[in-house]
Amino acid sequence: MATTITSDCINCGACEPECPNNAISQGDEIYVIDPLLCTECVGFHDREACAAVCPVDCCVTDPDNIETEEVLIARSRSLHKEMSFGESFASRFRQQSAKPAPAPPASTAEPRQGEPKAPPSPARAEGEGEVAKPRPTATAPSSSRPAVQQPAVKQPAVKQPAQPVKPARPEKHFSGEISTGFEETVLRFEKRGPFTRLVPRIFVFLLQPLLGGLPHRVKLDLERAVGSRYFFSLTASTGLNILVDMLLYPFVLMGLAVALAGIDVLFSQRINLYFLIGVFAGFVEGAYRLREGIFYAKPAGEMTFGASIYGAPLAYALQPIMAWQGGVIRGLPIPVDGFYENGFVEKMERERRYGNVYTIEDWGDAYFLRLEFPRRVPDIGLPVRSEIPDEMPDYDYDLILKDGHLVVKGRCVDEKIRKISSSVGAFPPEFTTAIPLQEKVEGFSHRCENKILEVLVLKETRTKGREEW
Repeated sequence: MATTITSDCINCGACEPECPNNAISQGDEIYVIDPLLCTECVGFHDREACAAVCPVDCCVTDPDNIETEEVLIARSRSLHKEMSFGESFASRFRQQSAKPAPAPPASTAEPRQGEPKAPPSPARAEGEGEVAKPRPTATAPSSSRPAVQQPAVKQPAVKQPAQPVKPARPEKHFSGEISTGFEETVLRFEKRGPFTRLVPRIFVFLLQPLLGGLPHRVKLDLERAVGSRYFFSLTASTGLNILVDMLLYPFVLMGLAVALAGIDVLFSQRINLYFLIGVFAGFVEGAYRLREGIFYAKPAGEMTFGASIYGAPLAYALQPIMAWQGGVIRGLPIPVDGFYENGFVEKMERERRYGNVYTIEDWGDAYFLRLEFPRRVPDIGLPVRSEIPDEMPDYDYDLILKDGHLVVKGRCVDEKIRKISSSVGAFPPEFTTAIPLQEKVEGFSHRCENKILEVLVLKETRTKGREEW
């Protein structure tokens, strides 16, 4: 039975890259599934991947197209002739039918009156079908001869094998790269901007309880523009703002009551009702903004902190200041995280394989790029997956300055992983990311450690008059 997409589809696109057969495509109004390519993920997953990642549950079974497991696995083998599925392939049919067999109950009934008791069954030895010999009865030592205690033999210590040391990544150099080291270059081109000065930082620090009501992306950009979490922190400002709102909303409602009913309402019992409603509204809003951590147990580093009621207008008012300060030109993407379960690709990791997880900042005299390479090998449900480690091997990369763009080419060089990724959707073995630069540049310096690539691109107009590198 092929899977179909109903009219409830919201065109989020989360299902398309998850299909191992490339059977999902964008239709005229919603995404559609080709029934001639759909195998219900038989051979790849123990359930349909599109239905698992769909945030609105619109990927359902097509009742008009019933197909057996044999038909579906035959289609998988015909579509992926280069792969060997074997007989223990993953299948939603086998998951539903796999139930543990009940253990036979042990007979504990007493024999009837007059019937001889059954002799006890002999104990089984270690070999199958052999009867264990009865153990000799130990005799108590004679009181005239004391037992001789054998001296304890000290076992030699077993030497643990040494852990293999991961070889260091060799340094790479590219055309247009300056000869000075990366760390020295970063020290010479320090990040500059209005929010990096002391007085603006103190001003932002004092306004944290109010700025914590901004949308998540604006707070993240402001944190990077300030450049120090001692003066502004996304998580700390959000927590302070929630506490302030629980005090602010009661006073706002009390002021509204005075405007509607007069000053006398402050000296009546009704004012307590307005105060409690305001506190309750602030509490509900705070719980909703922190719902990912409260209900889904996400760590603070992965949470998206929502805005307060006045957050969007405040962000609109601060937009000219944020645009003037330069700072972050491009922040991290927010992928569609609609499904969390073992066996399916984590969305941010999928974006890393496409080269989309990077930030670029304007430091005044240079551009600073920070790009993340893939870290984990996806669990794609193939039999050969157990032969591959969970950690993604280091990617090889090339850096090119061309036509006002910094081009990053990343590629996985492990042959086993490349062989699998060439036949599985949403798992490209290489990527090319072209990053446009707003001003002319004439050189760069880079560093790559722990699957993070950092590049400092020097501006041409800023480096004129400086000493030769």
